[in-house]
Amino acid sequence: MGQTGFVPGPTTGKSALSFGASGVLTNPANDQRTWVWAHLYAGGALEVTGSATPDATREVLASGRVCANAHYQMHAAMPWYDRRAQLRTCEFLADVGVPIASIDYWFYGDTILSGVTDWGNVHGLASMRNAFNSCSGLVALDLSGLDPSALRDYFYAYAGCGNLVTILVDATWALASGASGMNTFYNCRSIVGGNGTAYSSSAYGYAMMVIDRAGQAGYLTGV
Repeated sequence: MGQTGFVPGPTTGKSALSFGASGVLTNPANDQRTWVWAHLYAGGALEVTGSATPDATREVLASGRVCANAHYQMHAAMPWYDRRAQLRTCEFLADVGVPIASIDYWFYGDTILSGVTDWGNVHGLASMRNAFNSCSGLVALDLSGLDPSALRDYFYAYAGCGNLVTILVDATWALASGASGMNTFYNCRSIVGGNGTAYSSSAYGYAMMVIDRAGQAGYLTGV
């Protein structure tokens, strides 16, 4: 991971051996990375926080830091990856402290994940690429409190969430200018918007990431 949070992919070439936006090198005098910590506790509760120290009164299953301005390209980079089969819920704590620009791949394939809460503590979110892909245990997701004004990448965000029925958002939710993302809801065959719009195999891109209402078909439910 470079000084700006750049994460190489499996086909990244030697040009990445450099500083800057597409490099993996870090100059300690110009390290722009910011960090949050994730602590997974017994019972399956994951907490994302600004504190590096887990709660000493609870059994810790996994703990580690996550670069808040990195766009990860694989779930295996997450500190809870080896315990992903035990992850049931995630909470963003009020002390997060820095903008979280991306949750790319954070929960990819976490099959017993049932919910993520306190999105109001997440600021500057720009990308949800593959964030919930294949979370087959997810039935409802409450995104209320999340500001979508910077959120532009929905690539495969919920693809394969075959049991996902409801996504709740604030009544003011709107797609940001420049938003995009193919297959956002691919195979989300159970999803139903708040006005009754059901999943269609011909409509599963980012454009459906809007509140379902009269005159506007979408898969979201405003609260």
